[in-house]
Amino acid sequence: MNKILHENRCKCHEEIFGTKKRKSINRSEGKSLPYPKPNEVISKTFQIKYENKLSLTAKFILNSFQNKYIYYAMDDILYFLKLTSVERENLLTILYLPVLSLQNNFSVNFFDIWIHDIYIDEISKVNRFLCKNSQTSEQFSYITIKLFYKTKVLIKKQESLW
Repeated sequence: MNKILHENRCKCHEEIFGTKKRKSINRSEGKSLPYPKPNEVISKTFQIKYENKLSLTAKFILNSFQNKYIYYAMDDILYFLKLTSVERENLLTILYLPVLSLQNNFSVNFFDIWIHDIYIDEISKVNRFLCKNSQTSEQFSYITIKLFYKTKVLIKKQESLW
């Protein structure tokens, strides 16, 4: 797909076919997106309360997102085969919430967001008044996500002459 067929003729006028690599049309084609420099980014931390118990696979996936571009993190969740559909939707929701907040509140472009850190804090809550058995408890998690984002300078629109 990256090669173009081109035709050459030698001195005896025989046709010779070869291939040459075409120039990339898209600047990011085949290249990973660069991690931002510390002086060009702003960080924002989000804390999300997750009511269900996180599976070991979900914890592993979330922990693998440290220092990763948000688009790649979402792509990993979508194509990870061992996740159930409910877990997949929940993990995507966990990532979509902070991204939408950044887009709505700070006009941040989706392609300018990186995940810096993710922390998972599991808490078991025991209702001691209802049951004497401490084994029955509610378990929920606080997921803390620290995102880096770049903001672009807004271009001031020129006033019309009319």
